Amino acid sequence: MTAACAVVLPLSVLPGSAATPTAPLAPPAGAISSGVEFLANLPELKSAISIDFIGSTMFASTVTGIYAYDVSDPAVPALVGALPQYIWENEDVEVDEKRKLLFLSRDPRGFTSPATAAFPYGAVQVIDVSNPTAMVQLSMTLLPSGHTTSCVDSCNYTWTAGPATGQTQPADWGGRPVFALDMRNPAQPVQCPHPIDEHRNDGKTDYTHDVQVDRDGVAWVSGSGGVRGYWVSGKHRNAQTGKVQKATGCEPVPYAGGGTDLGQLSRGGVMHNSWHPSWAKNVLLATEEVTEGGCQQLGKFATYSLDRSYGGGGFRSTKEKPFRLKVLDTWTPEKQPGSSGCGSAHYFTDRGDGITANAFYGQGTRFLDVRNPKDIKQVAYYRPDDANTWAAYWRPGGYVFVADFDRGVDVLKVTIGKNGKAVTAPAMPARSLRNLPSRGFGWMCQVPASIAAANPRLVARG
Repeated sequence: MTAACAVVLPLSVLPGSAATPTAPLAPPAGAISSGVEFLANLPELKSAISIDFIGSTMFASTVTGIYAYDVSDPAVPALVGALPQYIWENEDVEVDEKRKLLFLSRDPRGFTSPATAAFPYGAVQVIDVSNPTAMVQLSMTLLPSGHTTSCVDSCNYTWTAGPATGQTQPADWGGRPVFALDMRNPAQPVQCPHPIDEHRNDGKTDYTHDVQVDRDGVAWVSGSGGVRGYWVSGKHRNAQTGKVQKATGCEPVPYAGGGTDLGQLSRGGVMHNSWHPSWAKNVLLATEEVTEGGCQQLGKFATYSLDRSYGGGGFRSTKEKPFRLKVLDTWTPEKQPGSSGCGSAHYFTDRGDGITANAFYGQGTRFLDVRNPKDIKQVAYYRPDDANTWAAYWRPGGYVFVADFDRGVDVLKVTIGKNGKAVTAPAMPARSLRNLPSRGFGWMCQVPASIAAANPRLVARG
């Protein structure tokens, strides 16, 4: 399936393409700490859900499509291409930097706008983004799952997780396990023969939400009941059986992790995503998402010890004999500096040294020092009054790109030293927006009304 329609965006409607100088944007109303400088906002990316990067190109996944921006100057992002289509939810878009591919996950609720549960399958779309000005779809594969799609084994395979419920689901499942695709030929993906990470919640197959791969290539699956890690390549000892076996993206080998009492779907939540950092072998960082209830019920950011989990207890856990990871600390923005209330935790990223950028919906982006995992500390914050923050991404040079469902994408410069102290950033000079050549763009048929309204001079071509 490829784009059947195209539009030409004149030079004058390309964000960041005017030739006249512009002064820095004023920061939004709200609470912004020292060490955080507001650089730019892309309001045309409202309904931004997730972001990924190939070099200096940012790919933003929104409800209305995939949009590519040149961010070589982070303060002046420039649109270079778009592939509009209704998407729900593609909550953690991922790219293959080597092969220049983007993986788009369609929830079973995500084929129409508004979203509906009428369609029984999810899907994974593979997009060739080697030329961001003309992105081309290579394949679409239907799956029982479709909430998030993640690369494992250097994108030779993808693992697709969630949602919690829907059609085509066995009655004894609490949610969808992971369904994997062999992506060695991305134009013709091959589905792996059986689901992955079944029986994750004290023996019950339950909601898997997202997958993050650590520095060693271990794939960590977060979902209802906890977080479990798997080897996906090489030969390794199976933590569950004790036997050494070959791991692949279709036949992973259990490694570590286990259950938690946070993030239980039965309590309205899920262990949303996790990270096994390079600076702490036995520590796991994880987000619990709970969006309903009072401040005490809303989802927490947590640190866990993996020390007791390498023996496979997390893979043998039952209701009668549950295995739980040890909680080291938890954190929420309630009553913290810069807060106007409380909010659930959502996605986060690690700068690489234990300073994390955490999304907390209406409480914005919180920069946390987790180098002592038993004592999480806030070191800076960015909370616009109109925040609906879903994710925040560290980039080289101390830049942070914030995906905000209501505001679009915000770009920040964050100066927090190695000692965890916020540093006042130097004032930014006035900038000249760069000239970019006029070019055509590949579109997937219909330009969304919101984009067309903001750019009335779009010229449609059949």
